[in-house]
Amino acid sequence: MKNFRLIGLMLFILMMGNSCKTYMSLEKVEPRSDSASIAEQVQKLEPGDLIQVWQKSGSFKMMQFVSTEEGVIRGFGATGNAGDPVSIRLEDIEKIKVKKVSVGKTVLLTGGIVASVFLLWYIATVIFINAAFGS
Repeated sequence: MKNFRLIGLMLFILMMGNSCKTYMSLEKVEPRSDSASIAEQVQKLEPGDLIQVWQKSGSFKMMQFVSTEEGVIRGFGATGNAGDPVSIRLEDIEKIKVKKVSVGKTVLLTGGIVASVFLLWYIATVIFINAAFGS
């Protein structure tokens, strides 16, 4: 039983380390701001963040954020030629989303896996008891 608990603890730590990430609007990233301009929103980005950028022209880019300088957001492409530098003027941006940890998805996934393991253990125990002692 001690090994079962240790395995469960190790599984829990592994799942938390590989938690669910999702793209969320910069307005939802702390500190929250409902009506901030794009220039104010990009201040929340940290170098290395993976972002999705929708431009007013209709084009879409995925990139790894590096910096914002003189009204231009700079980074490297995250798809296609992943090392290519990308520069987009802030006034050309319609919307930005950043990839962050989703606490809700992480908790649901972890709880679902733990519940599944417990359910499998319970079913195996019932089958073993019925096989050993008969019904």
